[in-house]
Amino acid sequence: MMVLVHRLCAVAVLLSLPPLGIPQSRYDRLPAQQKIDMITEGKIPAGTQVVFVQQDINTYVVAKAKEVVPEGLKDPRVEIQDGKAVGRATVDFVKMRHAQGQDLNWLFAKLLQGEHPVFVTGRVQSSKGLARVDLDRVEIGGSAITGRALDLLIRTFVTPLYPQAKVGESFELGYNVDRIELKPGLARVVLSGQTPAAPQTKKNQIRASR
Repeated sequence: MMVLVHRLCAVAVLLSLPPLGIPQSRYDRLPAQQKIDMITEGKIPAGTQVVFVQQDINTYVVAKAKEVVPEGLKDPRVEIQDGKAVGRATVDFVKMRHAQGQDLNWLFAKLLQGEHPVFVTGRVQSSKGLARVDLDRVEIGGSAITGRALDLLIRTFVTPLYPQAKVGESFELGYNVDRIELKPGLARVVLSGQTPAAPQTKKNQIRASR
C-alpha cells in the first residue's frame, strides 16, 4: 500500500512540473493581470522570460472583455498555437456598438443584427522590440470576411476600442519587451537583456545641456 502511495505522489510531482524546454521564472505562477502590471511598471528584471499559460490568458480575456465590451460579447476564448493565435466568441455587433454609445448605419445593422459566432486566426511575429500581427482568416457566422469588408469591420468595431491596434504592420511592443513567443498552450514574453534607461527629469536635462 505504501509503495502505491509513493508512486502516486511521484506521478503528482511529475505532473506539476512545467513542460521540458520552458524556462521558468518566479513570476510564472502569478495571475496574468499581476504579471502584466509588473511588466508595464518595469518591476521585472531585464532578460526575464515570463510565461502566460492559455488558461490564465483566457481568464484574463474574459475579465477584460467585460470591462471593455460590457454588452454584445459572449464566451471569448483564445487558443495559442505555434506562432499563431485563434480567437472565438459570440458577438452581437449592434449591441456592441450601442455599448460604445454609437449606432450602426441601417445596412450594417440589418446585416449584422443578432448574435453571430466569430472566428479569427492570426500570426504573430516579433523581435527586437517590434511585432506584427497578420490575420489569416476571419469568419462571421461561418462566412469568411476579407478585403474591404474586413477593413471596415476593424475600423468600426476594433479601432474605437483599441485606437493603437495595428494589423498588417509593425508596431513597438514597449515596456522593454524584446519579443513574444507563441507555443502550443502558452505565450512567452521575453524582456530585453538591457535595462531600459530611466526617463530624464527636467533637472537632469538641464544638467546634460550644460
